[in-house]
Amino acid sequence: MISAALHEEPRQKTSQALVMHTCEAKFSISGATMSQKLEVLKKLEIGERVAEDEADHLENYFVETDQWQQMYAGEIDVVYGPKGSGKSALYTLLTRKETALFDEGVLIAPAENVMGATVFRAIVIDPPPTELSFIYLWKLYCLALAGRTLREYGIAKEESRALVDALERAGLLPAKGSLSTFFRAVSNYLRNWINRDVASVEYGLSVDPNTGIPALTRKTEFNKETEAQNLGDIPVDELFEIANRALELSGLRLWILFDRLDIAFAGSPDLERNALRALFRAYNDMKGLRNLSLKIFVRNDIWSRITEGGFTEASHIVKAIDIAWSPEGLLNLLVLRLLNSPALVDYLGIDPDEVRSSYEKQRELFYMLLPDKVDTGKNPDTFDWIVSRTTDANGQPVPREIIHLLESAKNIQIKKLERGGDEPDGTQLVDRASLKEALPVVSKVRYEQTLLAEYHDVKDYLQALQGGKCEHTITTLSQIWREDEATTVEVAKRLVEIGFFERRVSGESQTFWVPFLYRGALDLVQGRADA
Repeated sequence: MISAALHEEPRQKTSQALVMHTCEAKFSISGATMSQKLEVLKKLEIGERVAEDEADHLENYFVETDQWQQMYAGEIDVVYGPKGSGKSALYTLLTRKETALFDEGVLIAPAENVMGATVFRAIVIDPPPTELSFIYLWKLYCLALAGRTLREYGIAKEESRALVDALERAGLLPAKGSLSTFFRAVSNYLRNWINRDVASVEYGLSVDPNTGIPALTRKTEFNKETEAQNLGDIPVDELFEIANRALELSGLRLWILFDRLDIAFAGSPDLERNALRALFRAYNDMKGLRNLSLKIFVRNDIWSRITEGGFTEASHIVKAIDIAWSPEGLLNLLVLRLLNSPALVDYLGIDPDEVRSSYEKQRELFYMLLPDKVDTGKNPDTFDWIVSRTTDANGQPVPREIIHLLESAKNIQIKKLERGGDEPDGTQLVDRASLKEALPVVSKVRYEQTLLAEYHDVKDYLQALQGGKCEHTITTLSQIWREDEATTVEVAKRLVEIGFFERRVSGESQTFWVPFLYRGALDLVQGRADA
């Protein structure tokens, strides 16, 4: 059992003192063998970097935060957060809770694949010509998803039957197929509508003013119209009202989920801006529907880009949360994942419920498995070291890189024990050397698979810093990049925006500092570069 003496200490005890006290505590296991530690390590699953890759296990150790509770209750429509903060975990878990939500009268319709190729890749090749047409694209796609859901669940109200029939006959609702099939059908419908001419025979959607029931109409005469007039002929808002009424009469709500928007438009900033501004405008237009709503998960750096220069609709988005992790929340997340391992629970002889009930017990558990410090002397304790080493220059710690670091350290430790290396002290499963060796692994993956993959336009500037110091002035950067001062300032500003550089100001001077997270990938060393 975890030492009861620790829990009698005042809760105001400092972080460092708590660590030291933990190390002195007497545990029920005093002589775990190397084979026992190796067995526990091999059975220990801390998690994957990407939520989609651990979908089958996510429910077992997902931290049901207040943010999750608000989302599950339908109180939140828009979720902002840094990359790796857990937006996709929320999205993935909502899709996994489909049955439980149905029992509470909520239907789920993902608008994007949880993993694999993005549904919206066709947009990059042939995007709608204007933001207005983009708004109609999103609305028609949501309408098709609503029709598909009504059909799949057999909601047999007069309104839903008529809506599904009209959408099918208009070609907006294929009989079957993937999300990509549905999105392609919507894209083709909109493209044909925009490009119609007076010589064509066009089938369209309308709403009977007397009955309020949707129907398919045949149009053969078209006047020269503005884009707004042309698209305005599609009664999409009226059709949403019909879908909403069908859901209301059935006692149901429908949530249409949008995620992975950073992947959909990666490398196309102008397209990303047009597409996402249009999506949020469509969201605002649909806010009046009580039983049909969009749930949008978006990175806050992308949100900053699309709202730069002003975006009136932003002030109308009130059902939103911003995911932010405190050190306490991150430690809680890790411990709950650790407690999901029966082998670890047996190894320590602990009561998982007792640990879950107290943050102090969670911290004590953490330091039963890891050393109190990675670097000796007046350096931070291990958990603070992990957080500082896995946070980019924006200063917002996220679970993804922390999980990756501990998972990598675990794998390194397993290899050491398998070849007969020294085992960690006491009850510890991972030693400080393994944690240090894991950091370059995390740095390389973050740098190559996240930073360069998304911001390939700055690759040459980043690579030019290879093997140098971690802190620069505009002068040293200008020399390394062989650019004039004005260009250097713009590039440095860009690297600050994407979290590679931290801008530090002292009086009238400024320097640009690379966080620990990226140093290993570029072999950077501590200190300021000389001009």
